[in-house]
Amino acid sequence: MACAFVDGFIARLEDYQAAKLEAAEQARSAARQWSDAPLSVAVNTADEPQSGSVYLTVTGTSAEAGDDGSAGRGNRVNGLITPYRPMTMESVAGKNPITHVGKLYNVIAGLTAERIVEEIAEIRSARCCLVSRIGQPIKDPPFVDVSVCTEGGQAGSDFFPRIEEILREELEGIGSLVDSLLSGEVALDRWPLRGG
Repeated sequence: MACAFVDGFIARLEDYQAAKLEAAEQARSAARQWSDAPLSVAVNTADEPQSGSVYLTVTGTSAEAGDDGSAGRGNRVNGLITPYRPMTMESVAGKNPITHVGKLYNVIAGLTAERIVEEIAEIRSARCCLVSRIGQPIKDPPFVDVSVCTEGGQAGSDFFPRIEEILREELEGIGSLVDSLLSGEVALDRWPLRGG
């Protein structure tokens, strides 16, 4: 009988493999509620069950990799990890909503992109990136990049004045962001961030 060391207990490899199959089936079932597209689910792909080797950590936490703390790097502002799209490695969970620029700019960038798409009918999607500089006022980022996709090929620059106005309004409201987070008007676990 092959065995693996799992969270301080000796477990049969067969039980572990059964648990992996169950996890994959639950993921597949959840995905099927949203789409009939072709689907492939893989769980713990570094395992080599034929040799009795499973890729597990002793504690099951990030502490073994030196990335310990109250927030892990997977905690994006909207809960998503987005390959092939701009994203930050900044975790927002547990960060100060008054002074932590990484948290604040993540939220403001998301709110800005939401509003651009909601308020400008010709824009299909928007991305916003804000970069801070130590010593510079938080309401005045030294670098801003907003990119948009429009309907019908219209130039995004045609909407620049309105985009800039939306961004300015969101940056001006940064001081009251903590109240919006506390009230639930803005939340960090959903999309859209505002209103849900």
